[in-house]
Amino acid sequence: MAHIQNVLIFSALCVLAVAIAQASQGGPHSSQGGPPTSQGGPHENQGRARRQAPDFSVFDISQSIANWTTCDITVSPKISCHDCNTRMICKPVGGLLKACDNPFRPHCNNGICSAVPSAECATSQ
Repeated sequence: MAHIQNVLIFSALCVLAVAIAQASQGGPHSSQGGPPTSQGGPHENQGRARRQAPDFSVFDISQSIANWTTCDITVSPKISCHDCNTRMICKPVGGLLKACDNPFRPHCNNGICSAVPSAECATSQ
């Protein structure tokens, strides 16, 4: 009987200790005689930049690095030049146009951005 009494007292003390440990440990922070200041906390903005979701409704296609066009993967080569400064990568869903915007390789030559223009582009310049 004494054993059961000891177990019950121990259990009651454990519950009491947990309840005290989880209780609030004081009120709001206050400065020592000065105006009240915020001490921060998980509910306040602590100067971290908030991430904003991108606004997809104002997408400007002219600002895009890559554009799409039509191409037939069974007829067109997989990599070719669309014009003198744009290469085209033909995929099953269409042709991906990529500008040759590297200043050291501004010309498209056989589907690869190159410092040397292709023969057709060299004669047209």
